[in-house]
Amino acid sequence: MKQYLLCWLLLLLFHSGYAQSQAPAAAVASDSTIKVTVMQSGRYSRSLYTINNEPITNTTLLALLKKYPESAAILRKDRAHRRWALLLTPVFLAGIIVGGVQVDNAVKNNPYEPGSNFSKAPVPFSIGLAAFAGSIAFIATGSHLGQAIEVYNKHRHTAN
Repeated sequence: MKQYLLCWLLLLLFHSGYAQSQAPAAAVASDSTIKVTVMQSGRYSRSLYTINNEPITNTTLLALLKKYPESAAILRKDRAHRRWALLLTPVFLAGIIVGGVQVDNAVKNNPYEPGSNFSKAPVPFSIGLAAFAGSIAFIATGSHLGQAIEVYNKHRHTAN
């Protein structure tokens, strides 16, 4: 009985020590600011985020930004905008498909009726086009990542 208890105790001690030794090291200094460097590669360019002139990955960047409530709120707003843009896409497709079916039925029933295709099914086409414009508006309002970085850097400067 004592041997089993001793084995379990040693296992628990080594297990917790092992878990602590595997904890990730701090990726950046606490007083660092995030800088954006644009890298030109032929015709294309890409953004590289650096801290103390060391490049960081996007996951590290997001983890740093989520540490501060102000920048985390901006990232949540960006995620909500992207979600709305994705949710409006099926509405756009459904409106255009339903409008097309109504136009086909109208042409089959009366092929010589005057008017455009839009005038034969104005409601579904209007809904589809409004959903398309809405999703474009949500995407075009810009990425909030730049704003979150500015808030993070401003917070870092005021903390020092």
